[in-house]
Amino acid sequence: MHDKISESELWDSFKSGDKDAFKAIYYKYYMLLYKYGVKTSADTDLAEDCLQDLFLKLWKNRENLGDISSVKSYLYRAYIRLLFEAIKKSRREINLAELDHPQEESSIEETIIQEQNQTAVNQHLHQALKHLTKRQRQVMLLHYFEGLSYKQIAEILPIKYQAIRNCVHEGIKILRKNIASRSG
Repeated sequence: MHDKISESELWDSFKSGDKDAFKAIYYKYYMLLYKYGVKTSADTDLAEDCLQDLFLKLWKNRENLGDISSVKSYLYRAYIRLLFEAIKKSRREINLAELDHPQEESSIEETIIQEQNQTAVNQHLHQALKHLTKRQRQVMLLHYFEGLSYKQIAEILPIKYQAIRNCVHEGIKILRKNIASRSG
């Protein structure tokens, strides 16, 4: 039923208490937001808890929500805010270097060496990321790990397109400089 209506009509239906509209929004965006949260926090429980909190708060406060131009952008902004507050509160570190590596059969020694090398790389990256501003970290994460374009990031974060390009450019320079100084 809600497949053929616009996002603004879906949002309006949700705000007026339509549970089916809420379900449609939930099922459409839950997995996108969850994947982003897991990449951001590296803690699946935290990502899921924040996401559940987001949708719970949406439902509880639906009557007070304003009109929006993009449901996706609104949800990303709200989720980012909740997630970063939770990360800060729990004082957990963000692990951006976690990548899926196929597991090969290897000896225990090889596995330990690989884990130590990956830990060293993660530590270098984490230390380098500390030199970025909060805005640079957010933009780099959305661009490189979420695969969002500069235009899409501009819709999610309250930053202009050119400022996003500048953040990425400066962020790369800072990361290169800091990683090179640690490995040299």
